Amino acid sequence: MSYYAILLFNGLVTGGVLALMSLGMSIIFGMMRVVNFMHGSMFMLGAVTALVLGSQFGLSLWVGFLVSAVFVGTTGIVLERLLIRRLYGLDLAYVLILTFGLSLIMQDVVRIFYGVTSAPYLVPDLLKGAVNLGFVSYPKYRLFVVIVSIGLCFGTWFALERTRLGALIRAASERPDLLKCFGGNVPLLISGTFFFASALAGLAGALSAPLRNVSPFMGEEMINFVFAVVVAGGMGSIAGSVVMGFASGLVSAIAAIFYAPASTAVIYILMLVVLLVRPGGIFQGIDISHFALHYTPLTERARQVFLSRPAALVALAAALLLPWVIYPVLATDIILWGLFALGFDLLFAFGGLLSFGQAAYWGTSAYVTGILMVKLGVPMLLSVLTGVAASTAVSLLFGLVVARKKGIYFSMITFAFASIVYFIINQFPDFTGGEDGLHGLVRPTLLGLDLGDDRVFYYVSLGAVALVVYAILRLLKSPYGLALLGARENEQRLMSIGYNVYSLRVKAYVFSALVCSIGGAFYALNHQFVTLEMVSWRASGEPVMMTLLGGAGTIFGPFVGSGVVLMMRSTLSSITDSGSLFLGILFVTIVLLFRRGILGEIVHYSVDRVPPAEMSGSDRRYASKPDRVVATGDAADA
Repeated sequence: MSYYAILLFNGLVTGGVLALMSLGMSIIFGMMRVVNFMHGSMFMLGAVTALVLGSQFGLSLWVGFLVSAVFVGTTGIVLERLLIRRLYGLDLAYVLILTFGLSLIMQDVVRIFYGVTSAPYLVPDLLKGAVNLGFVSYPKYRLFVVIVSIGLCFGTWFALERTRLGALIRAASERPDLLKCFGGNVPLLISGTFFFASALAGLAGALSAPLRNVSPFMGEEMINFVFAVVVAGGMGSIAGSVVMGFASGLVSAIAAIFYAPASTAVIYILMLVVLLVRPGGIFQGIDISHFALHYTPLTERARQVFLSRPAALVALAAALLLPWVIYPVLATDIILWGLFALGFDLLFAFGGLLSFGQAAYWGTSAYVTGILMVKLGVPMLLSVLTGVAASTAVSLLFGLVVARKKGIYFSMITFAFASIVYFIINQFPDFTGGEDGLHGLVRPTLLGLDLGDDRVFYYVSLGAVALVVYAILRLLKSPYGLALLGARENEQRLMSIGYNVYSLRVKAYVFSALVCSIGGAFYALNHQFVTLEMVSWRASGEPVMMTLLGGAGTIFGPFVGSGVVLMMRSTLSSITDSGSLFLGILFVTIVLLFRRGILGEIVHYSVDRVPPAEMSGSDRRYASKPDRVVATGDAADA
């Protein structure tokens, strides 16, 4: 009995930390409509700060708590004023990418100065030992974390809901223009709120320092859980974040009783169930159905440039020369990652849906192909076709459900699905190789072509990629493609003239998955092994970065973005181990200065004669009145 009680109390400890983190993120979203991906790095920074103060300066844990909160809060407010503020009123995806880039920078900076070796933090003497609760003896420090978490959550709720300061903060969030008329200092309220939310993340990290190994990467898994908790509780809902935070910790602990490996996946399953049953979260957070995405679009003239035959011929010529300029395996990686990113871009730029789960299809296709070839001895061609078909079939089943959602809810449901796929694949190591990966994929001779030759395999892969790109170009020029663009621009108008928007989105989701699946199967053959990294959350984020970097909606932009990212990694890996730092800086620069991406800015400047990244007068008018814009679908499904 005491064993189960301890597990449940441990669930409360985990839930308390999740609640503090989710509370901070929910406050930021509720106040500024910012999806803050660097919240996990704030958590890590708080833990590292407390550890350094204790181990190197001999300061007590109490001082560590205070200094960590103040330092992380100050870091947050500086970043908000200098960088994040520049993106208010734009597509949530841009803020997400900016904060992701900042997260990479913070993580790598800490790694450079702190190192990668994990280290525990010693509990102070006052909180050492256990306390007898009558039915179980439980460590004092863990009980202290639960009490502090509950106290801070209640205090924050009370301050926001029952005090004059809370009323001012809510007013600054809902009607900042009106508050300014009454003399309210809106910028100060916004900055103060960001400081407090960041400080909560830092304090949560400091509280966690004695409970887990402190390292620069400890925020990665945490931010995934926090996203799940905030969305399931209701975006911007204070009560929802707190209740779902503690509930997630308890559900995770209960799952660990029956099957320990499921303790993490169950949080994503919980979020998936909540959003399918009750869109908007348990506590029905902020209604974001009226939020417009201010995705920096291409003009019709610029779009026609990328859909033209000369653009395709130039891209093909560059691709034919690529393996003679760089190593063939790297060249193959570029076109396959580019194809993966193009599959994502079909949903994002043309369908108005931001997916964080396309790695589920990229990886599933690779694993099915690998298992058939290595474990069952099936010929390569049949294995590839079966892998692509199986992955696409899964996307159809899931697409019938997820296509009814939009905006951040669509994004998080797809993210949860990819996380569940990762969990399932990792549970069958006899077939998938588990964390060691699946090795032994051999490229045979096909139609007289020695696919074992890297350059030959590149041109075979290029042929497949070229056929897919051609099919996409034809699709976008077809009545279906025009209808899909129409649904992105004005869903209600398209429905009023008889189109089934749901059907359009299901087809787009499945076709996107098909494109990703083709890329995944060929990628597995290129490296002749498959790893869990192919279905990880990072793999789902990569095509987002590559697409925005190269230019969303440009067809060939994802390939340019893929080339830049992979070439940078290849080059930087040989001269420095700070590749994430430079990538983070690159992402921040692109989002702040070149929002159309590399190709998008070049063509926009040359065709439309408008300076890069500058919005037109009409763009600015729409940005100030988001209810007048219906763009790429940042909305909850009512």
